[in-house]
Amino acid sequence: MKKITNLLFNDFTNDNRVLKISRSLQNNGYDVTLVTTHFDKELPKEEIIEGFKVKRFNVGRVKILPLNLILFWIVVIKNFRKENIFHCNDLYALPPAYIIKKFFNKKAKIVYDCHEHETEARIYIGKPVIKFFAKMFEKVMIKEADKVITVSESIADDYVKIYGIEKPSLVLNCPVYRVEKKEDLFREKFNIPKDKILFLYHGAYLKGRGVETLVNIFKELGDRDDKFVLILLIYGEGLESIKEEIKGSKNIFWHEKVGLDEYMRYISSVDWGIFLLENTCKSYNYSLANKLFDYMIARVPVIVSDLKEMGNFVNKYKVGHIIPDSYSDEDIVKLLKKVSQEETEYYQSQLDLVAKRYKWEEQEKVLLKIYNSV
Repeated sequence: MKKITNLLFNDFTNDNRVLKISRSLQNNGYDVTLVTTHFDKELPKEEIIEGFKVKRFNVGRVKILPLNLILFWIVVIKNFRKENIFHCNDLYALPPAYIIKKFFNKKAKIVYDCHEHETEARIYIGKPVIKFFAKMFEKVMIKEADKVITVSESIADDYVKIYGIEKPSLVLNCPVYRVEKKEDLFREKFNIPKDKILFLYHGAYLKGRGVETLVNIFKELGDRDDKFVLILLIYGEGLESIKEEIKGSKNIFWHEKVGLDEYMRYISSVDWGIFLLENTCKSYNYSLANKLFDYMIARVPVIVSDLKEMGNFVNKYKVGHIIPDSYSDEDIVKLLKKVSQEETEYYQSQLDLVAKRYKWEEQEKVLLKIYNSV
């Protein structure tokens, strides 16, 4: 049985992609150990999750990113330098595998899994020096990767262009296929009448993801007609300001984060998904976000920004509306006011077709083909 050391620079509490990859490899004859950080001391140092092992390591009591990273790399090199296959989740996890292959174990194999356009992410905005060094490190280390995986066609093409590597394989962020039973969890919790149309934004609360814009738009809608309801299923730092801003609103509600085992039930409890990601960096423009595929599996039509990958997807498969860059908040309000229950039902047959095509079972085939060749 081939052993895979899966490297992840976080505590592994809400990373659905890492869960799916680890589970798929474990279920198909590989022995997977997921190596993560241990910032949250309430989490166990070791546990078994869906058959694969999780080992968490202390990388400092205080979150100071450069120090934590270096400590994580040292831990990996010290404890796993004799292992032969490394799955590196994003650029943070690549250096220890690279060092092991170059200096400790020439036979080691590396699969580099780019969760986004790694050096074009939002974290590098306004940090040209850090971005320059990140690009230089990635340019050197990616040459030692035996296989590279990305999450959209645009990112794959750009990696070929800037690094001159073989085109990365696409393993999209699709969920496991299911016919999700329609539920009404949000209506039941917040006592929302049946005739209201529910829009959902779910995920981490980060700048550039359009949450503030959505709040402003739905506050304006609420002043005119509270038929349109926004649910914010969000988590993260800085959330208190948003919760304070929507306090007392009749058409905007916040819900705490839910577990991976139940969050699809919540997604299926809305009428529309809405994701106004701002085009602030190439990574966002090239993003084919997992939440887009979550909505497809739940048979929920979407409203998205006119970014390259997501806009093309929605336009190609006719599963919702695209908001052009030139639109103002007022234009978006006008578009939302045209949305009806009848239109929501209109998209169901197309959503069924897309859900059957874009499912994890198809992505798993690509993943296993990659590992069978390593």
